[in-house]
Amino acid sequence: MLESQPDEALSSPQSLTFEEAFTRLGFMVETLESGGLPLDQAATMFEEGMALVRRCGQLLDETELRIAEIREGSSSKATSAPEGLSWSDLEAPPLDDDWEPEEDLPNDD
Repeated sequence: MLESQPDEALSSPQSLTFEEAFTRLGFMVETLESGGLPLDQAATMFEEGMALVRRCGQLLDETELRIAEIREGSSSKATSAPEGLSWSDLEAPPLDDDWEPEEDLPNDD
């Protein structure tokens, strides 16, 4: 037999964390797939499940936006040259095919 409904079932979907909503949604899917519910109860549970799906989507969207903002913030810092220098000061020297290191590097052999 299925476990009893989690306590989160009594909460509004908007007050749930992603993990709470996802767990509750999993319980609902399991219950609906097992069958045996009267049609009106199954329809009500389906409606509640869709509200949980929207909540999970909302939380994922918010998190994706936060990650994008963090990336944009870090990339804008990475594209500015260090203080007192310009990018032209930081250019790599021209490639020289004949260049060799001044000393031999140790081998890991």
